[in-house]
Amino acid sequence: MPNPLRQSLGRALRRREGAAVDATYAAVLDGAHLWLDVEGPVSVRDVDTGEVTDLGAEPYDLGALTGSTYDVLAGQAGVELADRSADPLTRTPLAPDGVTRWEVVRRDDGRLQLRRRTEPATAELDAVDERDGRIHLRIRPVDAVEPGCHLLLLDTDDQTLATLPATAHEGLVETLIGVDDLPAGYFGVLRVALGTEDGWVRVRRRANDLADPNRAVLLPELYADPADDGQPPEHPRARLRWNPDGLLALRSIDPEAG
Repeated sequence: MPNPLRQSLGRALRRREGAAVDATYAAVLDGAHLWLDVEGPVSVRDVDTGEVTDLGAEPYDLGALTGSTYDVLAGQAGVELADRSADPLTRTPLAPDGVTRWEVVRRDDGRLQLRRRTEPATAELDAVDERDGRIHLRIRPVDAVEPGCHLLLLDTDDQTLATLPATAHEGLVETLIGVDDLPAGYFGVLRVALGTEDGWVRVRRRANDLADPNRAVLLPELYADPADDGQPPEHPRARLRWNPDGLLALRSIDPEAG
């Protein structure tokens, strides 16, 4: 049976010798704090300037950091995950600023770094439901609602294929999507965007922390008009879905494809 005292002394000895300290878990779960299961003070060292910043108590607040890449330290030693064969670390949600994202990554020597990357600005899906055979979306724009704002359906080359009307209500944008709004003759993935043809942003999932949100989140589907017998069609004409980056898309399905 493992001896807790011996394990603790072993960790302290490795720190004095400059060896890496083992951690079994490291993640930025909320986009703003680091969770790390190591003993002792945790700090980060800016790779570009060498400046060391103490992160205080767990969960470790990253809000004061202004650099882009940091080595993670326990005491004066680097930190590495005990199990290097583990799956890649979980996707972290956007930081509170909405345009940056922290990633916990392993260097080539196995030690942990925090890296911050900039993401394109995005609107946020606030709510989705079905209304009279149409999909109703409530979207939170990046800033205030712009005049002439519409919901846009783009192809995978970001060319606008459809422009849908939208209304502003209490700081949100509301719109409806029906089968008759689908681009005629186009079947495949449509990117959902908010804005105008001259300037738009994609729509993202709020606080997305899933590596593949499409497999975990159910979204409404669109069906054509009921058949002559009054029964709903067996197959949908379009499906809302999340792409791996947590961005909203609509898949238009060929009704003749069977």
